[in-house]
Amino acid sequence: MVGDNPYAPACAIDFYDAASIADPASAYKKMLALGPVVWLEKNNLHALCGHKEVVAALKNHDVFSSGKGVSVDDQVNKLIVGSSLNSDPPQHDISRKITFNPLSPKNVRHIRERIEKEAHFIVTKMLDKSCFDAASELAPHLPLTIVRDLVGLGDYGKDHMLEWGAATFELMGDPKERRDAAVNNLKGLRTFLEDSDTLNNLSEDGWANRATRLGIESGMTPARASELMRDYIPPSLDTTISAIGYGVMLFAKHPDQWEKLRNDRGLMKGAIEEIVRLNTPIRAFTRYLTEDINVAGVDLKKDSRALVVYGAANRDPARFENPDDFDIERKTIGHAGFGQGIHACLGMNLARLEMSCLFDSLADRVERFELDGPVVPGVNSTIHSLASVPVKVQLLN
Repeated sequence: MVGDNPYAPACAIDFYDAASIADPASAYKKMLALGPVVWLEKNNLHALCGHKEVVAALKNHDVFSSGKGVSVDDQVNKLIVGSSLNSDPPQHDISRKITFNPLSPKNVRHIRERIEKEAHFIVTKMLDKSCFDAASELAPHLPLTIVRDLVGLGDYGKDHMLEWGAATFELMGDPKERRDAAVNNLKGLRTFLEDSDTLNNLSEDGWANRATRLGIESGMTPARASELMRDYIPPSLDTTISAIGYGVMLFAKHPDQWEKLRNDRGLMKGAIEEIVRLNTPIRAFTRYLTEDINVAGVDLKKDSRALVVYGAANRDPARFENPDDFDIERKTIGHAGFGQGIHACLGMNLARLEMSCLFDSLADRVERFELDGPVVPGVNSTIHSLASVPVKVQLLN
């Protein structure tokens, strides 16, 4: 008998230990080799890792509920329930309708020129040095210079967005020895949201102010409406920063793919999707089971939690041929890097635009990237990121 279910193969990895965080692809491979649903003995969780099973779960929000939070820790869920990510319809639909508008494809296009200008600025700054760190110097610039201002949390909120986002993602998983620091940072976010002065200090034309105002107009209390700005904090920074750094690493390791992109910008859209597929910034979230359900022959019980592993789904050989290969011409339709269903990534259109502008600017001037030192993984229980990607570049003549 494996856990409470005789049909789920046991997997010995600890999904949240240092090895799995540093090299999630190896963990995904071990899980997928056992089956599309496995029992993580060390985490006391069933994990959905097959692409078909993950996508089906994400599209079945009635059974795989987010309304009790998506962290592995129910104590943490009590702190985060209420945001669009941690809610179900109809509450989710009301919140999402308000917060998504500035991030719709139509509205994101309006800020393209601004993003292109900043992309050109940071690329010029990096290339003037010839050697730079793509993860710590290049990747954060667009989110930290543009997105923070667009959200408009005021000076104090702007200065703390990155740590609040990182803490939120830490606590979606099991941060182990990093738990106390993450809890303290998350409590700092709650204090900010509950402070009556917060609403008065929001930028007048920022997304947070708009969402709060529309929330109040829809009948929410000011306290409930202020919670809406949480939708912009975790997804606005960490995931895009993660994908940009990882993308540069991939192009450094696969110069043939960079040459393809440089010579044919029509491949940009596919290149971004392939980077996100392989990186999968969000490794996994849980879902709460509202009823018994059988998934791939495994009985999952009502009132239990299942770990939905986006990263494994994106490397499932049953869905993607040679899934560990980087191929910017791959047909990646249906990947789970931005999620699926009603909880698909709120900021995916903005992330795509930022990445497109940045890599387009790089492709205008860079013939080749080369790694200039060891790649250092980031440390976060949910976000797959790289802390350091040192590169040197060969410029076009």
